[in-house]
Amino acid sequence: MPYISKRAYDGKTPESIEKQRANLRQNRGKAKSIIAGKEAKYEPFNEIYKNNIIRYLEEQYYIIETKLPVRLEAWQKSQIFEPLFSLNDKGLRKYSLAIVGLPKKNSKSTMASMVANYFLFQDEDFGEILLTANSKEQSSWVILDKLKKSLQMNPKQLSRVKIYEDAIEVLKTGTVARVIAPNYKTSSGTNHNLVVWDELWAMQLDNDRRFWDELTTVPTRKNPLSLVVSYAGFDEDSLLFDLYKKGLAKTDKEMFFFWSNQNLASWVTKEYLTSQRERLRPNTYLRLHENRWTSSESAFVSPEMWDACVLDQLTPIMPGFEGALSVGVDIGYSHDSSAVTAVYRNEEGKIVLALHKCWIPSKTVKLDIEETVERYLKELYKLYTIESINYDPYQFHRSGVSLKKEGLPMCEYAQSQSNLVECGENLYSLIKGRNLIAYKDSEVRSHILKSIAQESSRGFRLVKSRQADRIDLAVSLAMACVKAVNINISGPSLLWIPSPEEEEEKKEAGWKNVFGDGDDDFGEGPLPSKYSQL
Repeated sequence: MPYISKRAYDGKTPESIEKQRANLRQNRGKAKSIIAGKEAKYEPFNEIYKNNIIRYLEEQYYIIETKLPVRLEAWQKSQIFEPLFSLNDKGLRKYSLAIVGLPKKNSKSTMASMVANYFLFQDEDFGEILLTANSKEQSSWVILDKLKKSLQMNPKQLSRVKIYEDAIEVLKTGTVARVIAPNYKTSSGTNHNLVVWDELWAMQLDNDRRFWDELTTVPTRKNPLSLVVSYAGFDEDSLLFDLYKKGLAKTDKEMFFFWSNQNLASWVTKEYLTSQRERLRPNTYLRLHENRWTSSESAFVSPEMWDACVLDQLTPIMPGFEGALSVGVDIGYSHDSSAVTAVYRNEEGKIVLALHKCWIPSKTVKLDIEETVERYLKELYKLYTIESINYDPYQFHRSGVSLKKEGLPMCEYAQSQSNLVECGENLYSLIKGRNLIAYKDSEVRSHILKSIAQESSRGFRLVKSRQADRIDLAVSLAMACVKAVNINISGPSLLWIPSPEEEEEKKEAGWKNVFGDGDDDFGEGPLPSKYSQL
């Protein structure tokens, strides 16, 4: 194609040239009016957004639910974004630290993602935005994930960034937003202009405080900001509580503090809160959905909750009972008591307390586990159909190995933090929903009511309120129930799965696999009744 100069497009007469220029002036006026209009989709770097985060968000930040720019609610504008991004007499933002405390599901993480998005395009060049939480995984999957999806739904922003697994880079300015693990040893040397802290309540250790100190605002940035979004914790000896007290005292003029116990978001309905109140323990509900500081330890269940599960006409089972039992074993340390509890699942799907036994050693003589607990489990195995005997191998390892060799269906269930949370919360749900039925027994009731729910970032677990208290029956009941809820009473289920060595013995004895699927599950044949199909 031959080269054509710009002059070739000019008019041939003075009149035509003047007409062209008039058209250009008119079109420039139209362009200015478009820029001033409310419906225009501006470039993310446009100067009109400087110190106007609300306009920027409502034109550039896309949300997942609608795939359209966000429409901020009135409380978000007037109580958070407007005051947080207000300027001082030097033209800089007033605040270098912001604490935003809101109940669960009031868009804390989404608003933090909005601020990160704004800093990506509107703050200084070569910025460094750090996203962190009580774990690297949490901050990756919450704030960074929201930020990525917002960029992906905005074509103009997406074309100007490069997205990595744990980072986002703006190509024009060199600004980077990245996830950082909560490790003070590897966080030094950063030159951040924004740090976003998600759920700071869970950061309670000395190392967490060192990590906080390492990421304090730096003097090399013109207008740095540390933003904390969280709901309340339960440990008053924590970093977040110290900041909470400081915010109430209003002693730091560069600290923005907003703390609400109300659910301000329009989408948090009364129906949702009612269902959460029925489902959660009282202290947990107050902390999550009213953003109130609570104790990390509170009563596991109230006397009224337990008594509502007690059926006066129910009694412990007797030999000849045909149901399948799930058994929990809790062995006490040193001179502590030990307990065995058995439950079964009835036709309605509810868990029923079948029987229990508790041994209390004397002050001078330790409990003989072999002569007490082991013997009792062997007797249960002879008298009843037992699906599993769940025990902590740390406390009961030798006995567990020995009993398994004798054919008992021993199942290791270590009392790790995650397992204790699982069985404790499962037992609470059963009691709260009245899906546990128990016979009347003062000993069991005492162990249940002396149990304390101790909360952590993973959930709560059962502990004693005092060292002298006994809660072993509660712990063994929780261990039995967590296995019992997984029993499929309507479908085929075998009560015992042999080891490879035991499998060969059964094949030689003529036992057959009733399902015919090649698995190691054996049913009918010359099996004792305790191995039969449910």
